[in-house]
Amino acid sequence: MKWLRRVAAAPLVLLALICAIGAVRIFAHDLPDSTVVDGLFAAGLAAVAGAGAWFLLRPELQVLRGLSAAQWRDWFSRNPLGQALALYLIAAALMLVAPEYQLAPAVLAMCVFSVASAWTIASRRRWWLQALLAMFAFCLLFLALGATSEARVARGFGEGAMLFLFPLQLFPVLLAISGIVRLVRGSREGEPEVRAAGSAAGPGSPPP
Repeated sequence: MKWLRRVAAAPLVLLALICAIGAVRIFAHDLPDSTVVDGLFAAGLAAVAGAGAWFLLRPELQVLRGLSAAQWRDWFSRNPLGQALALYLIAAALMLVAPEYQLAPAVLAMCVFSVASAWTIASRRRWWLQALLAMFAFCLLFLALGATSEARVARGFGEGAMLFLFPLQLFPVLLAISGIVRLVRGSREGEPEVRAAGSAAGPGSPPP
């Protein structure tokens, strides 16, 4: 149930971000074809989506208040969602400061996440669950960077968006490699347990 709430809240957060950016652009007259009614609708939809996400994530938000600095650091460095959030904040700040060079930090953030998430989950026991979480975080990071680009520049990334093909192809390859690494580690970790069980059974006992 906990994971179901988190998965349901993620698209609501993304929808709230996109609608909020759209509302700001409409009220700033950055979208000439849109009206004030469109801006009000976008702002209202952002508020509804944000309220829904807050309601779903309320237990997690209460827990986050009691986390220490070390726990926050561990979440940002070892959790795929934390890695995606940290990279998005860094890339978005650079994109807002230098919009003419916004493509570079966005593509770099996607590449860094591909490497970092695959490296992190390779040592996890529940690899499949972590891999699904990493794929989900990858999609959220990509969509959030695109929404931020659209908010800053009218044409977004433009033709330069083709550069995102590199991290889009890199991520599944690294994810598969991490799965192989986890499989090899799991088999090696199981060998000492088998030997220990055989030793405890005695020389005359059949192997387990």
